[in-house]
Amino acid sequence: MALNNTTDPAVAAGKLTTWLAGKLPDAVDVEVTDLVVPQSSGLSNETILFDGGWTVDGERHQERFVARVAPAGEGVFPTYDLAREFRVLRALGEHSDVPVPRVWWLEEDPAVLGATFIVMSRVDGRVPSDDPPFTAAGWVLDLAPEQRASLHDNALQALAAIHAVDWRAIGLGDLAPAAGTSALDQDIATWTATFEWAAAGDRNPTVEAAYRWIDEHRPAEEGAPVLNWGDARVGNVLFGDDLAAAAVLDWEMVTVGPRELELGWWLFLQRHHTEGIGAPLPEGWPTREQVIARYEQLTGHEVRDIDFYEVWAATRLSSIMHRAGNMMIAAGMLPPDAPMKLNNPASQLLAKLIGFEAPTGEAQSFIGNRG
Repeated sequence: MALNNTTDPAVAAGKLTTWLAGKLPDAVDVEVTDLVVPQSSGLSNETILFDGGWTVDGERHQERFVARVAPAGEGVFPTYDLAREFRVLRALGEHSDVPVPRVWWLEEDPAVLGATFIVMSRVDGRVPSDDPPFTAAGWVLDLAPEQRASLHDNALQALAAIHAVDWRAIGLGDLAPAAGTSALDQDIATWTATFEWAAAGDRNPTVEAAYRWIDEHRPAEEGAPVLNWGDARVGNVLFGDDLAAAAVLDWEMVTVGPRELELGWWLFLQRHHTEGIGAPLPEGWPTREQVIARYEQLTGHEVRDIDFYEVWAATRLSSIMHRAGNMMIAAGMLPPDAPMKLNNPASQLLAKLIGFEAPTGEAQSFIGNRG
C-alpha cells in the first residue's frame, strides 16, 4: 500500500543502479544518486525520486527521474495496470499538447523494486497538497486571490486539452468499452465490483443507498466518450513558478467516458476539500457554477446531468475511503473500531447529495492519520 511509502532508500539505490546499467548497455560509470522516498500524498502507488548519471562515448549524461511503483501487496484498488498508464503517457507525450512527464521505461520484473514500476522524467514544480488539504494550509493559500484564480484556470485548461485528444488516433483505441456497452455502463460495472471488493463483506448503508440512487437517476443519454484522466483534480497537477500547468500526474484511473464523468469528479473533489472538511472556498477560487461555465467556454460543450455525475463521483470516492479505512486499521494507523470506512467526509457529502441519513458521529479521514 502507499498510505505511506515504505521503500528502503539505500536498498532501492543499489537495485536501481544495477537496473539502470542494464537499460543502458552502451553506458559506463552508471550511478544513482540523491534517492529520496517522500511520504505519499495519495493513497496508491509509491513514489521514488532519484538522479541518474552515465557516460556514453565520453559524454556525461544526467537525468532527474521519478519512479512510480505499484503496491507490492494489496492496494486501494483490486488491480494496478502501470503498463496501460505507461502507454497513455507515452501516447500523450508524443502526439498531444497535454503536459505530461516524459516516460522512459516500464519495468514489470518485481525483483527490482518489489512490483511493476514506471520511470519518468522529473518535472520541476509544486503540487497542491492533500494532507493537509491545500484549501486549509500550504502554499496555495499564500497566493494572491488572482493568482489562485489563474492556477485553477490553468488546471482546467489542461483538463479541456485532455478531453480534446483524439484518443483512438493516438493508439488508445483499446480503452473503448466492450461492444454493446456504453462507457458509463462499463464505469458503473467496474466500480460496483471495486466496491464489493473494497467492502470485504462489510455493509456500507450510504454507498449501498447511492448505488440504488444511481440506478434510479441514470441519464437517458450520455455524451460521446472522451479520454478521461481519471483522478482529475487540481491536486494532481504540477504547477511551475508561473502557475502554468507543468505536468498532469497520476493516470492510474485513466479511462474513456462522457466529459461529465470527469467534470463531476473534479467538482466533487472541490466540494470535498471545502465543504467536506469545513474549509471555506479560498478567495479567488471559482465556485461550482463558475467552473462549469468556464469549462463550457473552453470546450464549446454544454454540460449536462452534472448532478448525477457528481453523485457518481461521491459514490466512487466513498468506496475508496471504505477500502482506505480497512487498510489503515490493518496497518495499525487507526484502531479496530475506527469509523472512517463508513463515516468520512466523502460519505457525509454523498448522503447529503442523495437525501440519505448521514452516518452519525464525527467523520474521520486519512488526513493527519498516516504518520
